[in-house]
Amino acid sequence: MNGLKLGAALLAAFASIAATAPKSPEQVWRSGIAEANQAYSKIPHAILKIQDAAYLGEGATATLFGTRGKPDSYHWVQGKVGNGVLVAYFQGGHVHVLMAGKSFDEVTIQKSVPVDTNVDIAAFRTQVSAGVFGVRIMLYNQLRAAAVNFKGLDYFPYDPTYVVTAAFKPDSKFPRRVFRTSRGTDKQFFHAGDATFTLKGKTFTLPFYADDPKTITDMSAFFIDDLTGRGTYGAGRYVDISDFGRFPPKTATINFNDAYNPNCARSAFYTCPVATDLLALAVRAGERDPHATH
Repeated sequence: MNGLKLGAALLAAFASIAATAPKSPEQVWRSGIAEANQAYSKIPHAILKIQDAAYLGEGATATLFGTRGKPDSYHWVQGKVGNGVLVAYFQGGHVHVLMAGKSFDEVTIQKSVPVDTNVDIAAFRTQVSAGVFGVRIMLYNQLRAAAVNFKGLDYFPYDPTYVVTAAFKPDSKFPRRVFRTSRGTDKQFFHAGDATFTLKGKTFTLPFYADDPKTITDMSAFFIDDLTGRGTYGAGRYVDISDFGRFPPKTATINFNDAYNPNCARSAFYTCPVATDLLALAVRAGERDPHATH
């Protein structure tokens, strides 16, 4: 009996050690993909549960229409039109929602305003044109087929040779860079600096951008490569660097296994920068084109 207790205690100790043991880079990568799959389809405000979106700049209004009990019927119409379910507008730098004579505060609107069973809206600050901020108000349908039928993101197998250490040269002027987006609008970022590295025997320099030059805790590159449109998403992919401490870092780790598609690859309701910075090789790492058969 004591031996059984000792064996159980040892098993529990080994399980505890295994649970706290550091994960390998590939295990961390797999965990990241699992979390992304949740964000795409399972959480209440999953990307694939977005049924429509209203982008509102200063002074703009949108009206929500739909039939109660029919989640698929809900949609936005620009402007204040007829007798909709609710009206949303952006004024004085703040978002406002009126529904059935009730006004909702901005904190609630940014979190969730229930509209019907399985239907709600939530507002997020975003650029509506280059350097001009407004809101996008997402309409979520918890029963949307795209989320229900989602099979998971498709990535190339993990390859440690696509993890590189780059020398980073900051751009102290932080010049503005304007990208055309998937919705035909413009979005601005600030050039934070350039990362120079060797990949597959070739040397590359890739620009990285930040949202706000005053506070840089992470940076993103928007790149195309020889597989763009031929196995990877046609508008390019993104890769981030973070956890570098105080900006600017002297070196940075870039893991192209983490390269991901912009949200607009699966949802037409985002405004995603179209990549133009070229890596002249086939980057067989990271996320594949969700619209292609592999």
